[in-house]
Amino acid sequence: MGSSVGQKPIGYLKMGSTKTASLQQGAAVYVHFPFCRKRCSYCDFDSFTGLEGRIGPYLEAVVAQVEASPPVRASTLYVGGGTPSLMGADQAARLVQACRDRFGLAHEAETTLEANPSDLDRAKLEGYRAAGFNRLSVGVQSVDDGVLRLLGRRHSAEEAGRAIALAREVGFDRVSVDLIYGIPTQDSELWRSTLETVVDWGVDHLSCYMLSVELGTPLEGAIERGELPAPFEDEAAAMYGQAVVLLAGAGFRRYEISNWARAGRESAHNLFYWRNQPYLGIGAGAAGSWEGRRYKIQADVPLYIRATQEGRLPLVEDESPDRRRDMSDTMILGLRLDEGVSRDVFLRRYGCLPEDVFGEALAWGEGAGLLTREGDLLRLTEQGILLSNELFERLL
Repeated sequence: MGSSVGQKPIGYLKMGSTKTASLQQGAAVYVHFPFCRKRCSYCDFDSFTGLEGRIGPYLEAVVAQVEASPPVRASTLYVGGGTPSLMGADQAARLVQACRDRFGLAHEAETTLEANPSDLDRAKLEGYRAAGFNRLSVGVQSVDDGVLRLLGRRHSAEEAGRAIALAREVGFDRVSVDLIYGIPTQDSELWRSTLETVVDWGVDHLSCYMLSVELGTPLEGAIERGELPAPFEDEAAAMYGQAVVLLAGAGFRRYEISNWARAGRESAHNLFYWRNQPYLGIGAGAAGSWEGRRYKIQADVPLYIRATQEGRLPLVEDESPDRRRDMSDTMILGLRLDEGVSRDVFLRRYGCLPEDVFGEALAWGEGAGLLTREGDLLRLTEQGILLSNELFERLL
């Protein structure tokens, strides 16, 4: 989601105003940490450099929001960014404990911290583990130093491999790595080498994303000026096919269009999003979906800190999607998953079958070879995965 700095809040939500009669099982909690030491050339996320001096006050504001949030029974905690590994271990421990106290987060629940390899030494990793994080998501993106420089990353390939090894040594038995393909100057051999190297590191989860050239980013400017070639979709599709074959051979299952995991190592947190289940968004720039309401908090860090001190949340998005929109989202998100969409589950949730609402679009998808029915399940075919947006547009 792009930056919302510069947008005026459309309104303020009084903290503690959401009504929840009792603890509810099965919600996810996302905390956004919008600080970065260096901004990557492709990034348009809600993240900012030069504000490290505000990390302490910001985390106090986050804890205040946590303490004023609905007393949900959280199943997962995910701290993303930005670069959450700029946090000190003591700050991480305070954040996790606040979530345990407010949300009943169990010690065995999946708790994920996103990290940059260059921030991770043994002491820091031991501190994060002691703070209560049991899963690490490392933004590696590439194992070629030239590509890393092009992307504006501040780590080297050697640092990335060392960070993964250290994480294993200190007790992180769940380690995920993010990679990007379709990068200008990256060819199929380099992509294959990247995949093979990361598999050899012993990670148990991989997220592989096609490069998206976002307006206003340094990367987009370089392409516009002719300094870099524009990515080619056909080459990117071929790289995706490489990942499908290579990772399957290495024992990974593709459980979502862009995500692979060894058995039992799927991201429990992200499954909440793809199954269109409720989640709370905490922090500047965070989005949430709770009790039929979808919201996004203003990303401006000083404004967020001031507002929470006043017991308010500045929102830049606030909507309550109608039933038709919610059904559409359930279909689109669910079809991204290898498990597909269960017609029976859909019926129990909405009181109708998918074909009652989306009959024309589903018939088109089957006729085009993009969609298949396997018993109770509606699932994308391999061709459907490559052309999923064509079907998804018809489901809107």
